[in-house]
Amino acid sequence: MADFAGDIADDGAEDQTEETVERVAEDVLQDVEHGRLDGDTAQVLEERLEAEGVELREEAIESLADDIEQEGSR
Repeated sequence: MADFAGDIADDGAEDQTEETVERVAEDVLQDVEHGRLDGDTAQVLEERLEAEGVELREEAIESLADDIEQEGSR
């Protein structure tokens, strides 16, 4: 299991937020791996995080989406 939440540690995220980011990132990763993701990974990730009440900087979302895409292509 990848440590996606590690990418946001510098953003001052709290433990609960990190857990939420990790869970959402893992869900998005599963969708990527199974070909169920329609649209841009970063956009889907941002929408799902916002639905959970988590807002990250655009750069953090892009970095996290890149990590998800790399992990999903292995």
